[in-house]
Amino acid sequence: MKAKIRLNNNVPNQETARKIRQANRDADNPIDISFKEDLTEIYFEGERIFIPEKDMFTEEMLVHGQVKEKNNTIEITPKDKGKTVNLHLDADLVAELNEIKNHIVSKTQHDIILEIFKKGMDQYNKEKK
Repeated sequence: MKAKIRLNNNVPNQETARKIRQANRDADNPIDISFKEDLTEIYFEGERIFIPEKDMFTEEMLVHGQVKEKNNTIEITPKDKGKTVNLHLDADLVAELNEIKNHIVSKTQHDIILEIFKKGMDQYNKEKK
């Protein structure tokens, strides 16, 4: 997911949009700029969005992301960025996971879901009797 902000398309916000665009260019941070179909809103989207002055940012601008304040600037980053976690699994669990992986490696998602559904229906019918 990417960070997204939105501005109403009016004269003061057009100047703000130019400053945001320039700040991201200066930071060598590529962002996509687009407009709503009826041109009433300006959208920014990117891995990070820099807003050069803290007072330019308002909460209603935020569409998707989390806000980080740095000095007098604002940085918007994606909310759902994953975290790396190191797991130490015992040998039995690793063997079971590999068995599952080998079982499904040659099947399509449809085949796997169909198989799970059939097993679930069989279990339901057994319990019902």
